[in-house]
Amino acid sequence: MEAFAHWVQGIVQSLGYPGLFVLIFLESTLVPIPSELVMPFAGFMASQGTFALPLVLVINSVGALLGSLTCYAIGAKLGKPFVVKYGKFAFIKAKDLEKTEEYFAKHGKLTILIGRFLPVVRHVISIPAGIARMPLRPFLLQTFIGSTIWGSFLILIGYYLGKNWETVAKQFKRVDLIVGVVLIAVAVAFAIRFILQRRRARAAAAAGGVSPTSSD
Repeated sequence: MEAFAHWVQGIVQSLGYPGLFVLIFLESTLVPIPSELVMPFAGFMASQGTFALPLVLVINSVGALLGSLTCYAIGAKLGKPFVVKYGKFAFIKAKDLEKTEEYFAKHGKLTILIGRFLPVVRHVISIPAGIARMPLRPFLLQTFIGSTIWGSFLILIGYYLGKNWETVAKQFKRVDLIVGVVLIAVAVAFAIRFILQRRRARAAAAAGGVSPTSSD
């Protein structure tokens, strides 16, 4: 992790604003670049006069928005046909996609907003939003609000703490890792439960189809 942090910092130092934009853009996609390694360091560089703080804040909001929009477009364009074609191998039916669409229609705004603050979730949440074809305007608005709050918070930590930013960033990263592991464990548990329920349903349907024949 230390080497990766130095690599990220090297990109920001050598490429400047474009490098910062690319990292924030990728952080909002499926690329696992920790925001805790990028934003506080950018804030620190702003405190040293290398960057302009207002421009760093703008790059954070725009980069995160475009990265999330890219994933949304991938989900909207490729996600649903892919799930319809191959979802059967994971026991996912068209009815499950309908439920996903209904969920994002009802709770999509809050889900997208909260998702921007959660590790792992913020990297992937735009994909299911795109698959569910969540209305684009609220998706963009909630993404902008959530990413601006989260990114600005981390940037300002680096700006006001100066050289001490790295110590605090490491603590945030540890918390992020713990929360991320818990969320992944919960997701795996739900996935296993979902698959087992599907298998039981298929077994029950098969048994129901056989029993009338056998009783004859």
